[in-house]
Amino acid sequence: MSEEEPGVRSGYGAAMLITEKLNAQDVLIENKLWAAEISNDSMYVMVSTGEADISGAILRILYDRTYTLDYVMAIWPFRVGFTYLAERESSSNMYLEPFSPGVWWSCLAMMGILALVEWITAKSPKEKDGALYTVLTTWLQQDASAVPEGVSGRWTFTVVSVSAMLVHAYYTSAIVSALMSTGRGGPDSLKALGDSKYAIASEDYDYMRYLFFDVKTTWDELEYMKKKKMSPNFYQELKRGVELIQQGSTAFHAEYNQIYPHFKTFSDDQICKLQHVDTIPETLTWISSTKDGQWTEVMRIAGSWLLETGLGKRLVARLRIPQPPCRASLLAERVKLGDIAPLLVLTAFGGVLSVVLLGVEIMYAKAKRNREDVGVSKRALEVDAVEAVD
Repeated sequence: MSEEEPGVRSGYGAAMLITEKLNAQDVLIENKLWAAEISNDSMYVMVSTGEADISGAILRILYDRTYTLDYVMAIWPFRVGFTYLAERESSSNMYLEPFSPGVWWSCLAMMGILALVEWITAKSPKEKDGALYTVLTTWLQQDASAVPEGVSGRWTFTVVSVSAMLVHAYYTSAIVSALMSTGRGGPDSLKALGDSKYAIASEDYDYMRYLFFDVKTTWDELEYMKKKKMSPNFYQELKRGVELIQQGSTAFHAEYNQIYPHFKTFSDDQICKLQHVDTIPETLTWISSTKDGQWTEVMRIAGSWLLETGLGKRLVARLRIPQPPCRASLLAERVKLGDIAPLLVLTAFGGVLSVVLLGVEIMYAKAKRNREDVGVSKRALEVDAVEAVD
């Protein structure tokens, strides 16, 4: 029981519960290997040959093993699959794209129609001139009297209004979405993983290499993913696999309970984006016994009793390591400078353009005033000339 492997511990615990239920005497036979078929010290060999009646660990059910072993109790203490860091659900343009293009175009069209109607029904030149901004301020629930009359002022008002609308739209929709999903999103199946940008790698041990990845299986999604993603450096050490997960570009395949101790090196932001795609169903791991042994059926009944009473689940619950909590799930999604940079740049550009428009407006006003002054001077000269003639 000093073994840290949860499979060994859960198998041992389940075997002891079965023998206790049967009021049987247990004689523990220690061995070093789990499933090797060529070693006399293997659990698989000892149970299949009848040297032992029940295994103190767990064996995944395989077709060729069904000829030499009986499976008496289903038990599953951990997950096996690909663990990876999911992408941020929000893109770098999250502020600029809170709505779909269709929504933007429909809003623009409706605003144009309403502004046209407002312009047609206006009675004074001032109302006609401000028709578009009357519609805009009404949509934004602002006071229309606060809109400047000049071109540069109205442009500044538009920049400020649209910028505020985008920020408001993001924080009232995307933040709520991020809270609900705790910031995680990504492939949730082997086929989706095969189609994703993620590379894949796996821890290297017998089951993974010889019974799962290096043989052709009947799992269409698994074969699809292997065809698209498997590379010559597919098998990696667990420590290296954790580093690949941290880099955010690789989905690493291993038993979750073996990866879990390494999560203490992850930041909270990384913990929040941990995603997992299971590859081995729970029904594939069992407590096994001798094939057609004299005690097989009795032990199967005892195993079923453990599951029916919930003792089996309690045993697994004590050994199963839960996914680490995402503390940031209680907060808004962390916004990075790169996320808001497009909005800041466009807002700053709009502000600079407002100043340029103000300069153009001033120059236009001066030119208009000069033309008026010239016109007044000409008329005065003409009047003086007429008076002189008279």
